[in-house]
Amino acid sequence: MNERQMRYICAIADTGSIQKASALFGKHPSTLTRGLKSCEEELGTALFKRTRSRMLLTPEGEMVTGYAREILAAFRDLETWVMEWRKAAGAGKTRYVPVWTEQEIRYLVTIRECRNISKAAEELYLAQPSLSQMLRELEEGLGCRIFLRGKDGIGETEFGSQLIGRLEKIQNQYQQIRLELEEFQQMKKGTITFGIPLNLGTYLLPRIVPVFRERFPGIRIQVRENNSHDLEQLMLRKKIDFCILHLHGEKAQVQYEMFFEDPFYLVIPEGFCSRMQLPEGRRLTGEDLQRLKEESFVMVAGRQKLRLVADQILENIGIVPDICCTTRSMETAKRLVAAGMGVTFLPRSYLTLYSRADGLACYPLARELNGSWRMAVAYPREGKLSRSSREFLRLLQEVLGKMSAEDEMT
Repeated sequence: MNERQMRYICAIADTGSIQKASALFGKHPSTLTRGLKSCEEELGTALFKRTRSRMLLTPEGEMVTGYAREILAAFRDLETWVMEWRKAAGAGKTRYVPVWTEQEIRYLVTIRECRNISKAAEELYLAQPSLSQMLRELEEGLGCRIFLRGKDGIGETEFGSQLIGRLEKIQNQYQQIRLELEEFQQMKKGTITFGIPLNLGTYLLPRIVPVFRERFPGIRIQVRENNSHDLEQLMLRKKIDFCILHLHGEKAQVQYEMFFEDPFYLVIPEGFCSRMQLPEGRRLTGEDLQRLKEESFVMVAGRQKLRLVADQILENIGIVPDICCTTRSMETAKRLVAAGMGVTFLPRSYLTLYSRADGLACYPLARELNGSWRMAVAYPREGKLSRSSREFLRLLQEVLGKMSAEDEMT
């Protein structure tokens, strides 16, 4: 995969069309089609899937394109560096010619390692004259010598030493593409096992699992549903790969990635609105919530994280709640409030999870009340997630981003 082909692939990804990408380069579409086909054959995978409206990147294509953009940026930096070097050396205004290929980079790195053209050619399974000719053409295009020939073999010029050092970093990125493609091949079959609290799973998984299965039909998914504390213990005992949970306190041996912040609402029976006269059209402040002192509360059980957030809100405003009923079920609490038993606090994502908000009035809280919980992914700090697990989490982040944008619009 050479520099020009990577430009073609990135342009197709950006425009969604070979025809539109071809116009950017002033090329016939068949040129880009051949370049794309050559890359896909070399890498052994499809980079795009074709729909009626546009060409879409496959998961492998997204990974390859991401690396291609990094490599192209490195090539641009390399071109600037070569031109500045030539200018400082008074080498004239010869144009920067090379269009780098992975093969040329490997050739130069091998010559550095062997310090001998003949030995390098032997290791590369090339004829020595062919390798010498490639080197000569590169040096002519760059306008600078890369190696100096001597009786004891060859040594690098100062220019050559810095050039190959830069190229080795690019070679590492090429190698990373192949390593990650191998991981994608392993994803043709396999299993991911993760944990998630029941309510959170009900909210999230129907939005994520079907999309993941469509992209990776060979991967089986096993879900363990429990509270966040027990899920973390299962993960540390290596019974599950990772867990998705609401964060409230962190363990030193666990790595956390924050994905989503879910704000809490005050939820009251509609029949209480006229009596409580809470302001409409803005977030409730601590002063507004002082009206709750005379109200009864319906709460979930004390160990649940939803209860911990609700207790923190009340502590922040200096209210000791009159709790008339405690239940383990968030949905039961919501329905009891709708029946007029009292008021409660619920996160936005759960307001309509199992049932609609009929009979309820829901009020957002001011940010200074810290009325929210953060959704996080947790996995062992020691260890590495599989490619299939990383792809699932990447999709989770993508879906949550869309959901958050939709919530802000509403």
